[in-house]
Amino acid sequence: MVMKTSIQHDSEGTNPLIRYERIDTRLYQENIAAKARLRNTLVVLPTALGKTVITALVAAHFLFNQKQTRILMMAPTRPLVLQHHKSFLEILKIPDDEAIVLTGKIANRNREAIWRGKNRLFFATPQVVKNDLIQEHIDLRQFSLLVFDECHRATKDYAYTYVAKKYMERAPWPIILGTTASPGAERKRVEETCRALFIEQIEYRSEEDVDVVPYINPVQTEWKFVELPEEYLKIKHDLRELINERLSWLRRLGYLQKNIDYTTRRDLLEVGESLRSKISRSSETNKGPIFSAIVAQSAALTLFHALELLETQGINILAHFMDKIESTNNSKKSYRTIVKHHKFQTLKKNIDESKNIHHPKINLLLNEIKQQFIRKPASRIIVFTQYRDTAKDLVRILNESLEVRAERFVGQATKDKDIGLSQDEQTEILRDFDSGEINILVATCVAEEGLDIPSVELVIFYEPVPSEIRHIQRKGRTGRKAAGRAIILAAKDTFDIAYVYASKKRVEKMRKITRLLNKDLKPLIRLGPKPEEMPLTNDELKAFEMKAEECDHGNTIESIPKNEGKRFLAEVDKASRTILSETMKIGHKGVNIESITNCLTLDGISPNAVMAAIDKLEDSGYIMRLGWDRVVSIKVASKQDHSKSRNEKDLFKIIVETVYPGRVIAWINDRWRARILPEDFEGPPNLLKKDSTFMASGILYRDNGILCFRVTEILGLT
Repeated sequence: MVMKTSIQHDSEGTNPLIRYERIDTRLYQENIAAKARLRNTLVVLPTALGKTVITALVAAHFLFNQKQTRILMMAPTRPLVLQHHKSFLEILKIPDDEAIVLTGKIANRNREAIWRGKNRLFFATPQVVKNDLIQEHIDLRQFSLLVFDECHRATKDYAYTYVAKKYMERAPWPIILGTTASPGAERKRVEETCRALFIEQIEYRSEEDVDVVPYINPVQTEWKFVELPEEYLKIKHDLRELINERLSWLRRLGYLQKNIDYTTRRDLLEVGESLRSKISRSSETNKGPIFSAIVAQSAALTLFHALELLETQGINILAHFMDKIESTNNSKKSYRTIVKHHKFQTLKKNIDESKNIHHPKINLLLNEIKQQFIRKPASRIIVFTQYRDTAKDLVRILNESLEVRAERFVGQATKDKDIGLSQDEQTEILRDFDSGEINILVATCVAEEGLDIPSVELVIFYEPVPSEIRHIQRKGRTGRKAAGRAIILAAKDTFDIAYVYASKKRVEKMRKITRLLNKDLKPLIRLGPKPEEMPLTNDELKAFEMKAEECDHGNTIESIPKNEGKRFLAEVDKASRTILSETMKIGHKGVNIESITNCLTLDGISPNAVMAAIDKLEDSGYIMRLGWDRVVSIKVASKQDHSKSRNEKDLFKIIVETVYPGRVIAWINDRWRARILPEDFEGPPNLLKKDSTFMASGILYRDNGILCFRVTEILGLT
């Protein structure tokens, strides 16, 4: 990129405070920044698409054009605040004494003096800002821009909501910029964030948007599946029996409406909310049975958690949890009911006898890491897991089994006597990871959000996560400066598989919500007139730049060749045509994803492009997943096509009315109410859900006088 040396004003498309030679100029970033100067904006960008650059571009506009005002940049943690401070100094020509960091480590009286000083750019945690607002140390009328990073936290009593409210109440022409990788997958939650930050417009981009694709490095996502060993299945059966006893009891008393085989933790949480509501409205004499139901509901949730630990983490992690239940059984009645159950000791015995049997994910993890270091010995890898105990076990296993240095990376809090890492310890670990002294981080959620972690070649999810925010954040740790890989480990027929679909569904839902909500947002009426521009004079600008050059902090941010993005799109198009052709040719049995990927890879198409093609075809309604490893065509043929192959009498419209264990009740052509049995249906399982509608060929028949329907071929969705 040609370095811009002449002074050009912001209105002409460039800003003399920006070090253009250090950033990869991206059109979508410039367009978003131009809009964000004018109205309160929520910017939704997946990790690594440049939220910090957009924020810096907007800040530069106000620093240059409104020299009489100030800017406040907030982030949830001190490391994030320090990271933003560093990034701004690299991207903008800002003297050190103009950019001030304020966190809880600075004494209250010193912060007051800083707020009342002449600095123009502040970086702070929201709690510090809230506290100083309450103490009246800050005059928000002086600020032209407030930035809320990781703004999906702006809900309920979080400090962001208080700061935004006071800013809108006091500043004559406030501008708010909120940034996040994902605001959430529930419209209610996104609306809450928009209300809390007084958002007027949402600027959303994903890796699939046409103005983004040329700039991104492809991330190859691979799913690796394992089967649970027999010993695990035996313990799973024991836990399931304990769960079902409590669910059956709740169902008999009328507190639980669903069949116990289909009851989820969400259902149990809803039961808990209902019970607590009932108890608040009941007299003292009627509270006893409700308290008993709450104990049963709480015990069932505890056992669900134990089952998840077994299925997704392993025997050792489950054993730690069961020890915790026993050691604290006097403090929680729900724990006591579990420990006193006559089957508990048998369960504990089976767990103890199986302690030496690792979860099959372990061997898969070790093999993937070995292969990565064979391909690239200097690789840096992050293994994500939800649980600290798992992180501790994985670090031990990796260091004992491989010639690597793995380190655990967790948050600051102490949990269950497990001491966290201080911010200084976190910083030291990241520094060693950057230098290569540490080559594997085994991290919990603390590494998912925002932290400036060095570029990594491989990210491994030890388990899928149901949260769309966390899925996006984890995946975004790789592919920043070059193509990356993300591997997701999952155990078949477990909580893992449910999370696979939940995460994907929520990402799609989040995209739709942000687009629809944008149409409902309205411009705000501000307290005063829009301030007149008062740009820096040439003399002021030269003095500003001279001071900034004396303390040059930056390194050039690597750009991504645009032809890489175009090549990737071409691969996706080619793969899409092949996959669609194959699925239509094979019919209802579907195409094996691994097989089609291998074939296309031999044809010069990357696995990442194949997965992108599958997602694209699925989103467009041409194919659907048949289980976790196959895709099937759902494109509906025309009537003319149908008539060539079969009589129209053989075509049926199926509307699923009710789903029961072992059978489905459906309406056939709006005329016949029939039963569909498992042996009569070989199509995608997710078609057989309440209110699902699809076209099929099939046969109506009677079994012991009951009308049944056998599906011979799925012909499409309606």
